[in-house]
Amino acid sequence: MNPLHNFRDTLSELKAYLALPIQNDRDKAGVIQAFEFTFEQSWKAIQKVAGETGVTLANPKSAFIFAMQNGWIDPSSEPQWLELLKDRNLTTHTYQRKLANEVLSRIQRDYVNMFQGLLSHLENFQAKNA
Repeated sequence: MNPLHNFRDTLSELKAYLALPIQNDRDKAGVIQAFEFTFEQSWKAIQKVAGETGVTLANPKSAFIFAMQNGWIDPSSEPQWLELLKDRNLTTHTYQRKLANEVLSRIQRDYVNMFQGLLSHLENFQAKNA
C-alpha cells in the first residue's frame, strides 16, 4: 500500500480518536498508540516521496531533516519536530502517567497540525511531480 495513503489514514484515525472524549487511561493509551502509528507513517511517507527523487532515507530523523531541506516541513519548526521524535521514542519504550499526559497535550495542541501540514506538502509535491 502507498505510504502517503497510509499516512493520510493514520492521521485521520488519530483525529477521530481526539474527537472522542478522553475519559481514562485506556483512552489516553489509544490516542498515544494512534500518534505512534501516525508518526511511523509520516516518516515512511517522506521516505517514499524522497525515494521517487532518488534519495534514500534510513531513519525518522534523516527523513524529517530532508523534509525541512525541501520545504515540506518549515525549518523554523525543527525544535517541535525533534520534540515529536523524542516523544515518540519515549512513548514506545516506556509508560509513565505524567509523560503520557504531557505527550497527549502536545498531540492535541501541536502534533496533529504538524502532521497535517506535512501531509499537505507531500501531496502537493507528489501532484506536481506526477
